[in-house]
Amino acid sequence: MVEAAVRVIRREGPDASMDRFAAEAGVAKPILYRVFGDRAGLHRAVGEHAFASLGAGLDQVLAAAEVAPRQMVADAIDTYLAFVEREPELYRFLALHADPVSRRQAVDDYLARVSRQVAVVLGDRLRSAGRDSGAAEAWAYGMVGMAVAAGSWWLERGAMSRAQLGSYLTQLVCDGLPGIPRES
Repeated sequence: MVEAAVRVIRREGPDASMDRFAAEAGVAKPILYRVFGDRAGLHRAVGEHAFASLGAGLDQVLAAAEVAPRQMVADAIDTYLAFVEREPELYRFLALHADPVSRRQAVDDYLARVSRQVAVVLGDRLRSAGRDSGAAEAWAYGMVGMAVAAGSWWLERGAMSRAQLGSYLTQLVCDGLPGIPRES
């Protein structure tokens, strides 16, 4: 039933009805409600399904110990942006058109997991370089939040290519704002 819902979302967009989801799955609408409880339950199940795929890609990027930090950042950002580009309607359904409770349970919980995972990798990298790792968790949440906000903006505006946005975000994360001198 989740895969049927994903097909409908891809075809009809994030506002597709429960009637359409049930019809695609070949079940009566009451069966859909019995399985998922309500639209929020379906939203959570679709989120788990979608984020399993995205998560596998991010897990692979973050586990690549031999990759230079800048390349890891670029690869993680690109993995996320590739998901947004590949699944625009699904992304809209999950991140932009969900009620706040569904979004919190499906999207925000997933982003917190990714942020914690990035924090561990970042903290390990900082410590192995002899640097203070105290900011790792805050930086990780900031980087993930920045990528999500920029990805949403990019999806709606289409102002540049995925590669260009990825390059800009990587530059900001790794180099800071250009033209701003470092404080002593």
